[in-house]
Amino acid sequence: MSGGGDPVRTTRRLPRWSPLLASGIALVAAGVFVLLVVFAHVDVPVAGNDSVSNDAGPTSSASPTLVSQVDRLVIPAISVDAPVVAKAVDSDGVMPAPDGPQQVVYYDFSALPGLGGSPGAGGNTVLAGHVDYHDYGPAVFAKLNDLKEGDRITVQLRDGTEYNYATQSNRLFDPSDTSFNEIVSATPEESLTLITCAGTFDSSTHQYDERRIVWAVRIG
Repeated sequence: MSGGGDPVRTTRRLPRWSPLLASGIALVAAGVFVLLVVFAHVDVPVAGNDSVSNDAGPTSSASPTLVSQVDRLVIPAISVDAPVVAKAVDSDGVMPAPDGPQQVVYYDFSALPGLGGSPGAGGNTVLAGHVDYHDYGPAVFAKLNDLKEGDRITVQLRDGTEYNYATQSNRLFDPSDTSFNEIVSATPEESLTLITCAGTFDSSTHQYDERRIVWAVRIG
């Protein structure tokens, strides 16, 4: 994701989070990684019940942890220790963007059964952040591409409870042909998905051409 503030609307494809020139332009929601960081407003469909793989398929949505309890994301391998702000995805699939370069958003999919999850309650906890930001530089997920299999990711709640996950995959996706539900569907085992922008930035469209998706499973 790149810097901005307006929401992304889900449709049938992965959200096209990307940077926009901020001067005199409304900032709009987008993915995560390097350049001017501003989110671009894009329609992203929430389609059927697709899955990332056979061992990460959709299930009924989990009873969510109170979103106000989600507090911080800690990833030692890439020096991330960032505040998490919960934002609800409405029934139309609108995913609000992070408000700044160091903020991570936890998406509450309560309005869309079968998608998402929350720490300790099951399903697929979905988080997103910027890769860079206008007049700031590299943002919270600038080094997400460096995460390797087995690297630990910790989600902290406000009461001090911690949930630990181990990275399973770190992949690039083409947002034009990747089903959005493949990324955010609830999973049989408790998991965590981190989303950001990647690839080449097109200054004419203000879009990155790829998305980086890190998927992890709970280990404690």
